[in-house]
Parts: sequence; structure tokens; C-alpha cells
Amino acid sequence: MRPHPALSLKGRGEESELFSMEIINPCSFSPAGGPGGQNPPTWKDPKTGLEWQYESPGEMTWHEAQRYAESLSLDGNDDWRLPTLAELESLLNRTKTRSDGRPLMRGEVPFRDELPYWSSTTFDPHTKNAWIVMFDGAYLLSYYKSNSYHIRCVRG
Repeated sequence: MRPHPALSLKGRGEESELFSMEIINPCSFSPAGGPGGQNPPTWKDPKTGLEWQYESPGEMTWHEAQRYAESLSLDGNDDWRLPTLAELESLLNRTKTRSDGRPLMRGEVPFRDELPYWSSTTFDPHTKNAWIVMFDGAYLLSYYKSNSYHIRCVRG
């Protein structure tokens, strides 16, 4: 998988090979998309004011995701983190549903995949688990932190 051109990762001393990439010649992006049809590096949610990483870097464990977020420098900012469960849920429109009754993604959210994403929220009864949101049906589930799911960092 190729990293997003506007992405760079700062060294923190504990990174695996996943975190040892270097971006050369980062591109400049406009809000409407950049050269070659590439997406902008971030999207600011008009409803919540949160700024979201546009492209998911892929799947990783919850602990790898925490380290990734701590070391992420994107679009000139380095205060990225995993979203809370409530922040991930804010991407859903609970007033409209699909034919199966499950909520839809809000219309203005530009990333439209239906993959499961980690939240930063630990499942209180079992601290080896954390909450994920499965956007293919708006399911909120807790899974072992050793499992691998997608991530999308947030700031704000």
C-alpha cells in the first residue's frame, strides 16, 4: 500500500517498519481534490468542527493504531489521535436509514467506505477490548485490541 502523498510520520523510537516511511515531494491539494484526482489530506466536518484524516492508512491493531496516531503529521498538524466512539458515530445520520433499518453515513461525509474502524474508546467491562464502528450497517461492537481494523485519525 502506498502512503498518502501528504502524509509523514515522526519518529518516536518505538515504531516498527510500518512507521519508518519517508515522503518525498509531497503534493499540494485543494479542497476539491488534487492533481490526478487525488483526495485532499483532510476533511473538516461542518457539523462537529473535527478535522478527519481523509485516507485510511489501512488495518492495524488498536495499539499499533494508537502509536500511528501519536506519530502522524498530516497537513501541517501533529496533534492527531484515534476518534472516540461518539466521534465515529457522529459520521452517521441516525434520522435516515437504509432498507434494513440501519443508519446511513451523513451525506456530507466525503469518505464513503463501509469498513470497520477502531475508536479510542476502551470497552469498560473488558479492558482488552475497544469499540469499533462497522460502517456497513452502523454496528457498534467491541473486539480484542489485538485484532486488526481500519483507522482514520481525527483532531480538534
